Amino acid sequence: IIWDWNGTLLNDTSLCVALLNQSLSKRNIPKVSIQQYREKFLFPIKTFYESVGFNFGNESFEKTNKEFHDGFEQQFRKLALQPFAKETIIKISKTNSFQSILSATMQQRLTEQVGFFDLQNYLDNIVGVSSTPSGYGKEYEGSELMMAVDIPPSETIIVGDSILDFSVSQSLGIDCALVYNGHNDVERLKATGAYTFEHIDRFYSWLTD
Repeated sequence: IIWDWNGTLLNDTSLCVALLNQSLSKRNIPKVSIQQYREKFLFPIKTFYESVGFNFGNESFEKTNKEFHDGFEQQFRKLALQPFAKETIIKISKTNSFQSILSATMQQRLTEQVGFFDLQNYLDNIVGVSSTPSGYGKEYEGSELMMAVDIPPSETIIVGDSILDFSVSQSLGIDCALVYNGHNDVERLKATGAYTFEHIDRFYSWLTD
């Protein structure tokens, strides 16, 4: 089982929207609601930012992106995990299944965040990206992870909350389950044709049925 981190295990959508709206307000761009965010959020992040009104002819994308990541770094300790996340990971860890996290978060920050929530002892791998966070590295890191664990694609599933996770699953040739209490709207997730679940506990019930 390959878990996504942000939005899937970490309940961070509200914080991400708040940080985005701070940046939008600074630039006199209209704020977005959580629903609008879920309807628009996508990778690459630069494209998403442009879709909500940022103009990178006026300033660099890197500056805006750093603003977000610095704010997230300062505030992630106030967050909680998604409902049922930790108990599900612990239950699965008692079986013969391998569990990994695969995230578009930078490796060092991901390791720190997962450690803060005390999940590392239940996971076999914690894999972030090693270059600028944009989502582009996730397919590559995922293929490296698949080679490292040496488990057939037919016996592997990625659990995520976004269209990117579905794209990664297609790239790796594995199944995909999407929970819709994260960063993308339920209708967008269902349109992929992937398995969709209200939250992690529903996924676990399906998995063990």
